[in-house]
Amino acid sequence: MASDKRRKKVRDRIAGLQQDERRRLYKYAARLRRAAAEAPDKTKHRPDCATWDDEDGLPPAVEKRRRRHKGSLRQWAEALVEDGDLGERETLTGPEPDAEGMVLFATAARCRVLVAGGDEDETLDCGVSPDLADAQRSELAVGDRVQLVTTRDDPTVVGLLPRTSVLSRPDSGPGGRHVQRVIAANVDCAVVVVAARQPALRPRLIDRYLVAVEHGGAEAILVVTKIDLLEPVERRQLDDLLAPYRALGTPVICCSSNEGIGLDVLRAALHDHLVVLVGQSGVGKSSLLNALEPRLSIATAETGASQKGRHTTTASTLHRLDEATRVIDTPGVREFGLWELSVDELRGYFHEFDRFAGRCKYSDCSHLHEPQCAVREAVARGDISTARYDSYGRLLESLR
Repeated sequence: MASDKRRKKVRDRIAGLQQDERRRLYKYAARLRRAAAEAPDKTKHRPDCATWDDEDGLPPAVEKRRRRHKGSLRQWAEALVEDGDLGERETLTGPEPDAEGMVLFATAARCRVLVAGGDEDETLDCGVSPDLADAQRSELAVGDRVQLVTTRDDPTVVGLLPRTSVLSRPDSGPGGRHVQRVIAANVDCAVVVVAARQPALRPRLIDRYLVAVEHGGAEAILVVTKIDLLEPVERRQLDDLLAPYRALGTPVICCSSNEGIGLDVLRAALHDHLVVLVGQSGVGKSSLLNALEPRLSIATAETGASQKGRHTTTASTLHRLDEATRVIDTPGVREFGLWELSVDELRGYFHEFDRFAGRCKYSDCSHLHEPQCAVREAVARGDISTARYDSYGRLLESLR
């Protein structure tokens, strides 16, 4: 049994660890205890800085503390083993996950999770482990794949599986911190919804969305609603405005929820995908979903005389269009910022620059003010859309 003095010293040092680090330490101590029981003669030969998990090395924050304090991870863990006091381990680590699912709706403390069953899927109302928020440093998002403990009275999300794609924007967190706000995760494509009228179409907002979608690892589809409101001359003007996006290879679908125009084309484009709908308030995202699947009966509202959109969707929610297609409806926004994007990355997302950028005098040309810039020359000739170039310049300045 360790001395009281040594036990107190170890306890004090462990108390200074983050909760997630303490949890991993207790796991390691439990493994040491099992190893000692199974092969006592080999345990003493373990490396002084043995790993926490089978595949993970010592976390940098813990390694820094270990160097600052005399004594090794092994000694910390051995003190726990010698005390025989691993009772806190279950509190810190909790039971092992017994199910996986997809988040359908999420708040800071609770979420609804779809769990695939043998005969039919099950939807569970779950709590979110405080440890998960501490470890991930971000809230859960609709579309996240998570690990659950369902054996408790209140099913709890205890793990977040790696994301294959993410659509996010910057937001203000506690204390005015700049944090990432994840809108949707693991989507195959993002449908950027704009209106031909009411509210007015904003190309610069489209450009921001297209950059964010590609940056997050998903494909983009541009959908223009309310085209039944346009006169023929206005439709021709709209086609001219959309031409640069079609030239980039971005799928562009014009439709009308009221008249049923373009819905079959859109339904086919979404089939067998997990999709997120994004766009301004009032562009008709919820109406579009109702038109694609009337059984959803999502609340909608008319756009006011000011032509500013009104929020009818207040939180991101996942809906099923059919057995193979799921769509995440998101609240409308009036502005959309870009999260952790570098200047070099931004240049790469304006693909119409690609065939000209190699002819610029400077390899790191920003395409804004440098002499002999082949991109600006292409804009002057009309080979690159002036509107798209202006969007690039504004985005670049915002990043700086």
